Amino acid sequence: MRFRYLIFPSLVLALACAPRLAPIAAPRIPAEVLAVRLAEADRLASRGCYLCLKEAAAAYDALLADTDDARVLTAALENNLMLAMREMELRISDSGAREAAERLQARVPASYASYFAVLETLGPAVAGHYVRGEPFLLKQDREARLKLAAELQAHAPASAMRAYFYIALISEVQQFRDITAEISSLVALHENDLSLQYRVLAIQPAYSADTARTLIGRETGFGEVHLLVGQRAVLNGNIAAAYRELTRARELLPDSVTITLALASVTFSYARYAEALALFDRIIASPAASGLAAQARLGRARSLSYLKRHDEAIAQLIELLQNDAANNPGEKYYWRAWNQLQLGRAQLAYDDAMSGLNAMRNDSIYRLAGMASFGLNRTDDARNFFEEALKMNSADCDSERYLGLLDSAARSWKPAAGRFTVAARCYDVILDRLQGELAEYEKDITGLSSGLIAAKRVEIREATALRDQSLLNATAANRNVK
Repeated sequence: MRFRYLIFPSLVLALACAPRLAPIAAPRIPAEVLAVRLAEADRLASRGCYLCLKEAAAAYDALLADTDDARVLTAALENNLMLAMREMELRISDSGAREAAERLQARVPASYASYFAVLETLGPAVAGHYVRGEPFLLKQDREARLKLAAELQAHAPASAMRAYFYIALISEVQQFRDITAEISSLVALHENDLSLQYRVLAIQPAYSADTARTLIGRETGFGEVHLLVGQRAVLNGNIAAAYRELTRARELLPDSVTITLALASVTFSYARYAEALALFDRIIASPAASGLAAQARLGRARSLSYLKRHDEAIAQLIELLQNDAANNPGEKYYWRAWNQLQLGRAQLAYDDAMSGLNAMRNDSIYRLAGMASFGLNRTDDARNFFEEALKMNSADCDSERYLGLLDSAARSWKPAAGRFTVAARCYDVILDRLQGELAEYEKDITGLSSGLIAAKRVEIREATALRDQSLLNATAANRNVK
């Protein structure tokens, strides 16, 4: 018995000191189930649209709850990178996709550092360099992007996501004609992934109406493609098609600042100023509006101007000139001067018009400066400004009429009669054009052109009154000549 008791502690000691075997993890789901679910998630991702990528993200997340399979981890990481890129392109508030990708990177051996760098590089800058209001790449910025593109190039064929990031970056720094063959081969390599076809469509020289229709036919959730079609319609002057496409894009992607800004501009063109104002306000309130908020605020100021909310428009323009004076200052001074003039503040209008003339020169600001000068009885200045406006636009009826008023005030009756006669003829030409435009708008049975119809009728009434007044003034001036 004593011998048996001596053996037992030795056995316990031996077992305690023996190395433990690592537990063998049994798959949480059968391999065949994993394959089916992964294929479905991949299929959703290959549909290419933002909404499709969101659905794919949910499918990958569900899979990751049941498996640590490397293929799923990699696919989920790349899908989240695609989501982060698309949110950046469409200006959609961060859904957490980038953070999710960073967490997954810790579980995936391959480094995606270069792709995170692309997101940093192409992301909207808080303060950038602009020329005529457009982003401009400095030499060192372009060189840095070329270097990063070279890092991505070798791996671009490996997956649709890698190809997408490469195309997005290289198209920023190279002429499309120089990279067409390479991009075409990448798209062909991943022919079943619609995201690459969309990304190439977004490069302006590569846009194809047929490709756009095909993509929308294959994936009805492609709000991004409706955006591209709408933008092309704007370039072609077809605002009816633009409004239709952009409205559909916003129905699908209501949180996209890019889409909302495009729709707000077209809505403004339809003289639907209250609707445009609501859209501009929505953009300004969005955290994804970085870099576009100033543009939206200018649209807001113009909408308020036409809604005759002049003090609100002036307050918005004061803010813009204080915080964003470098971009389009001439236009901001013009609209502030215009609103001041509507409120009868001739001196303030004059001051802003002078500031505006330091930044831009066109017939509109010269005419506005002339009107402000006329209101201040600065007759020499007014004459110079109206004459400059006519040099730029010989069909400026208002400047012609004001010159007639200046000649009348100087009792130069013969020149005055000539000015008023020319102005009356000018208004006749304008009225013919306005009547033709009104007739076209009235053909629209959708009701979309109701704002334009109302605005055009007001223009016609005002032009008619000015034409008739010019005729009366010409008659009076001619009597004084005799």
